[in-house]
Amino acid sequence: MEELKNCPFCGGKAVFNTVSNSSAHHGVGFDFEIKCEDCGVKLPNRYKVEFSLTGSGGINPLYDDRKRAVEEWNNRP
Repeated sequence: MEELKNCPFCGGKAVFNTVSNSSAHHGVGFDFEIKCEDCGVKLPNRYKVEFSLTGSGGINPLYDDRKRAVEEWNNRP
């Protein structure tokens, strides 16, 4: 996955910020946003990632917005 570019406004470090999490019988999910650690600017969208465990203990991705979130942050107008 491509790395997040620095903030276009202050040059600060951009990070994945967890907004909420959930768990259910089928797996675990996280809602997140991309924001600047320094000035707090963030994308208007919320994103999610969900996964479950396989029968052998591996991780099975069910839904993953991380790549889309990085692309939207890095390619903002």
